[in-house]
Amino acid sequence: MFNNVGGSSSSYPILAFALYDSDANEVKNSHDAYDVYVNEEYVGKKVLLTETEDVDDVVSFLNKQGIENIDHQLVGDHYVVKTDQADRVKEILDTYLKNR
Repeated sequence: MFNNVGGSSSSYPILAFALYDSDANEVKNSHDAYDVYVNEEYVGKKVLLTETEDVDDVVSFLNKQGIENIDHQLVGDHYVVKTDQADRVKEILDTYLKNR
């Protein structure tokens, strides 16, 4: 079949590849991303670039900026921050999300 160099046999080997289905919980997506809202108003997108980053880094950053008494909730890919200081928080997060 394959030894016939000058012959007319046109048989080719068939290669079979096994499909690999990894568990989605075991492997982080290449870039997880979350839409960030302040009091239901969209501010921007938080992209997690490394395995050590977490969407809760948003709140940690706000705390470092002196923002306290905030509530936050993750619903699907929406990260909602509730605060009485909405204008200040939106300004801080706008800069934070653009620099990441």
